[in-house]
Amino acid sequence: MNETPLFFAGPAYRLFGVLHLPEAAPRGAFVFCHPFAEEKLWAHRVFVSFARQLAAAGFAALRFDYMGNGDSEGRFEHSSLSTARADVRSAIEHLRGETGVRHVSLLGLRLGGTIASLVAEESDVIDRLVMWAPIVDGNRYVQDLLRINLTTQMAVYKEIRYDRDALVDQLRSGAMVNVDGYELSRTLYEQLAEVKLSTGTKKFSGPCLITQVDRQPGRSSADLVQLSGAYPGSALASVQEEPFWKEIGPWYSNAPALSAATLEWLAAS
Repeated sequence: MNETPLFFAGPAYRLFGVLHLPEAAPRGAFVFCHPFAEEKLWAHRVFVSFARQLAAAGFAALRFDYMGNGDSEGRFEHSSLSTARADVRSAIEHLRGETGVRHVSLLGLRLGGTIASLVAEESDVIDRLVMWAPIVDGNRYVQDLLRINLTTQMAVYKEIRYDRDALVDQLRSGAMVNVDGYELSRTLYEQLAEVKLSTGTKKFSGPCLITQVDRQPGRSSADLVQLSGAYPGSALASVQEEPFWKEIGPWYSNAPALSAATLEWLAAS
């Protein structure tokens, strides 16, 4: 296995990534789509571990940072779903050029899964789609982000100085709203609020894995069931795993159940 840190060309800036290559010619290739803000931080080691597992199984994998994230160029507050989608398309073309593969698979976690789904709808070079615990309802998700700001206000000021409506007014006026130290812009807020992944039948018809990740798996999420039904070639798996993209007690260097379920599906598909 070979791991190479590198910069590659994005739409108008350089993106940083790490390319994982198997010992022999790859039998497929994956672009990883990371989640948003602090979830990216907590999920980082799991992404590294799974990229190495894919390389050991004969697949190339490219982990990279969207514009304004990690070591990529640009400012985080200028990022949006549109820039992230463009960045994924750039990563796909770079990976195709580096490996010679014609088709690329996408793997995304949380909002990264959402971004992967959106890109798969607009690209004809995607052969597999893997979504780990994707965000299906963008409006619900962005309200959760605003709730983090309210929680921070209580911790800092011992009161709510700006309620949710006031925060939305700030965004619409062009101001930024801080979420765990990350600046949320009006553009990103509005684009997130419009996302409803489960609506309609999807154009992407290749193999698709959607995973529900829970500490104690129970009934499948209605959102994920509906999303799975929108893909002609989908499989919905429920996996018992800690929500490693959050700040939890145990430190997760690997998500064994999730990784095993994904590799089993990959072998079958």
